[in-house]
This record gives sequence, C-alpha cells and structure tokens, in this order.
Amino acid sequence: MRFPGRKLTAPRPEPPGLETRILKSLARWFLWGSLFIIEPSIFARLVDWNSRFIDVELTLTGIDIGVIAVLVLYWTVLFTVGIGAAIIKVMKGHVYLADSYPLQDSERPHADRHWIG
Repeated sequence: MRFPGRKLTAPRPEPPGLETRILKSLARWFLWGSLFIIEPSIFARLVDWNSRFIDVELTLTGIDIGVIAVLVLYWTVLFTVGIGAAIIKVMKGHVYLADSYPLQDSERPHADRHWIG
C-alpha cells in the first residue's frame, strides 16, 4: 500500500546512524549476553559440591533463580533498546508531504461574528 502523500527527496543521503548499528547487532548481543548470563548456572552443576556442609539443591535453586532474574532483566533491556532504535529508524524515514487544504477566512474573520470580550 502506498502512502497517499508525495514523497519528498532528501536534501542529501545520510549514512546509517547508530540506530541501524544497534538493530543489526541486537541478535548478537542477545545470543552472547544470554550465554554469558547462563554460565553460573552451568558451572554450578559442574562443581563437585561438598554436601556435608551445604544443601546442594537449595544452592542450585538459588543460583537458578538469580540467573533467571538477571536474564529476564537483560532481555527486557535489549527489547527496550531495540524498540527505541526502531522508533528512531522509522522517524528518520522518508519525508512525505500531505495534501494541503486551503483555509477559508484564515486571514480575516467573518464580519457577522460577534465576539464577546
């Protein structure tokens, strides 16, 4: 569907800005950041815990809860940054000129109107 307005030419082509680089790198940040955050949970399962002094299940559950909390926070931050970059990208898009409508009596008001004042 084509926008009904006229598309204006840009005064000069601009190179892609920071928002384009952010949008292109979000997938990489999502993958590597998530793997980095999940590492403590993975390493906690590889460690040979001395079960005489600590409750292993309780410790692993606490680590998992912390990892999930940080992971959800991280995903929320990435989602917010992505939405912000997408909004800026859309706002920097092509400029359209809407049809102008002539305003009647825009320079002079009607003579028969009586203003209270």
